[in-house]
Amino acid sequence: MAKGKSYNPVAAQRKADKAKAIKKGKSEAQERRNERLARKNPDQVQRQIDDLKKITEGGGKLSRHEEQVLDGLEKELKAVKKAREALGDKAPTFGRGWTRDDDARRGGVLGKRRRGSQGASSSDDDVPDDVKCIPMPRDTPPPISKEILDVWYAKRRAQRSAEHAARSGGANQSDDKGEAKREKPVVEARTVYEAAPVTRNLQKEAVSAFVPSAVRSKLNKGSGQGGLMEPEEADALEKQGYLATTWNRNQAQVGDEPASRTVTMEEVEDDEE
Repeated sequence: MAKGKSYNPVAAQRKADKAKAIKKGKSEAQERRNERLARKNPDQVQRQIDDLKKITEGGGKLSRHEEQVLDGLEKELKAVKKAREALGDKAPTFGRGWTRDDDARRGGVLGKRRRGSQGASSSDDDVPDDVKCIPMPRDTPPPISKEILDVWYAKRRAQRSAEHAARSGGANQSDDKGEAKREKPVVEARTVYEAAPVTRNLQKEAVSAFVPSAVRSKLNKGSGQGGLMEPEEADALEKQGYLATTWNRNQAQVGDEPASRTVTMEEVEDDEE
C-alpha cells in the first residue's frame, strides 16, 4: 500500500467488478464472433481461394482488387478454422458441396434426375401394396398443342356468353312483367302554407326611437320651435338619417294626398208638357 493513501474497500470492489464485467463482455463478444464465423463453410472459402490461385498458376496475373480479395479470403479461412476449433462439437456441420465430378457422374445434365440413379427413387420393398396399385405417370405429360387449346377456349367462351345472355334475357322479362303489374302512385293534392319573412328596417326604427337631445333640439329648430336651423345643420341631419330629405317629404305628401275627383256638370233640358 502506498504511503499516505488510505485504502477504500468499496472503491476497490467496484474496480474489480468493473474489470470482471469488461472481461465477461469481451469473452461474450468473442463467442458471438466464433459462432458467426463457424456458420461459414470453410470448403467454400477454400474453393474460392483455389480458383484465384489457379489464375496465377496458369500464367495469369491477378489484379489489385483480386489480390486484396485473396488476402481477405485467406485471413477469413484461418479465422473460420480457429472458430470451429474453439467451438469443437458445437460447430455446425455442412454437407458435401457440389463438385464437377458429381455433374459428370449424372451424365452432364444439370437438374435432370435419371432413372436408376442413386437418388432416383426408393426401393419397391418400402412402398405399401395399396400405393403400388395407383397408376402413376412415368414422366411429365407432353404439352398440349396451341390449336387444341384455342378450340377449347373458344367453346368455353361461347358457352359462357350463351349462359350470360340467357340470364340477362330472363332478368329483362321479369322486370317488364313487374313494371306492368306495378301501378303509378296517386299524388294527393295538398295545401301548402308559406310565410314570407318579415323584413324590418332596424336603422330607421333606431333613429326614430332613440334621438339624442342635441339632435332633438335641432329638429325642433327645423320645425320652428326655439329658433331657426342653419342649412349646414339640416344637411348633416339628413346625412345622419334624422331629417327626411325634400324628395322623401314630397313623396310622402303625394302618397298622403287623396286622389282628385273630377265632377262633370251637364245641363238637361226639361221636356215641356
